[in-house]
Amino acid sequence: MTQREKGPYFLLNFPRAYDAAQWVLGARDGRERFARDHLRARNGDRVLDIGCGSAPILSYLPEVDYHGWDPNARYIERARRLYAGRGRFHTGLFGPQEARTLGPVDIVILSAVLHHMTDTEALELFALLRSIVKPGGRVVSVDNVFIEQQHPVARFLINLDRGRHVRTPQGYQALARRSFGSVVGEVVNQSFPPYTHFYMTAQ
Repeated sequence: MTQREKGPYFLLNFPRAYDAAQWVLGARDGRERFARDHLRARNGDRVLDIGCGSAPILSYLPEVDYHGWDPNARYIERARRLYAGRGRFHTGLFGPQEARTLGPVDIVILSAVLHHMTDTEALELFALLRSIVKPGGRVVSVDNVFIEQQHPVARFLINLDRGRHVRTPQGYQALARRSFGSVVGEVVNQSFPPYTHFYMTAQ
C-alpha cells in the first residue's frame, strides 16, 4: 500500500486526528448510508473489515461476527477500547495466512482501501477475497472517485487524499471483475462539503 505520510499527513496516523478529519468530510452520514444501503448486514453474518481503522462502522451494524484488520496499531487499540465485546480486532495486513485462519465470510468491507493500493495489489486482494467469500456473499467497497464534470472543490479535496491511486468508477470495477462475475457500482455526490464517493458491490 502506498500513501502520503509526510508533513500534515503524519497526523492522520493518530486515531483522533483521523476521526476528526473524517467528521469534517461528512463521514458519519456516509457510514450510515454505507451500512444501510450497501452492506445490508443481518444478525449473525460473518463480516471481515479490511482497513477497519478504529472500527466506526460497528456503530451501524447489527449483531454480527465481526473481524477487523488494520496495519495501524493505534487504530486497533482504539477499536478494542470502543467496541470491546463487539468483534475481534487484528493489527497487520490481511493476506493468505490470515484468510486461511479466518475461514469463509458473508461480507467483506473495503472502506477507503482500494485507492491506497496499486492495481497489482488490488487484483491480488480481490483474488484472495474470492476464495473466502461464501456462496451468496459479497465484497462491498467505498472509495473516493474521479468523475467527469466533477465539482471542482470535490476534485481538489480528493487530490489531497493520502491515497495515491484514486480511480474512475470504471477503474475500480475493472479490478473487481477479474475475480467476481457480478460487479455493480453507484456514484454518490455529497453536497457539503462537496465530495464524490463510489460504492461498489462484487459477488
